[in-house]
Amino acid sequence: MRRKHEVINGHNISVWDDRNTIDRYTVVYLDDVYDNGNVDYVAMNGNPFSPNMGFCQHGEMPLSAVAYKGRSGAFDKRIKFDDLPEDCKKIVLAELSKDWKREVG
Repeated sequence: MRRKHEVINGHNISVWDDRNTIDRYTVVYLDDVYDNGNVDYVAMNGNPFSPNMGFCQHGEMPLSAVAYKGRSGAFDKRIKFDDLPEDCKKIVLAELSKDWKREVG
């Protein structure tokens, strides 16, 4: 399967927009694949810092799901990092700047 990604601050990511869900924007971190074949992601809405309407959640998913729904993937539309709302970019850049890694265990 061909992986579409872009490099931001030296890290491979894939950015997706599901338009009509609370976790509209998903950024998948592609640098590290776990032994189980999963990768980390952050899903958020357009206002992830809002105290009453914001949504931002981390998780992991199979690398094989990082594709379009029509290709057995999980997502509707791939977008560029620059197309994310500013607050979403802030979250991703902060995590990439400190080499964020999920704690296993």
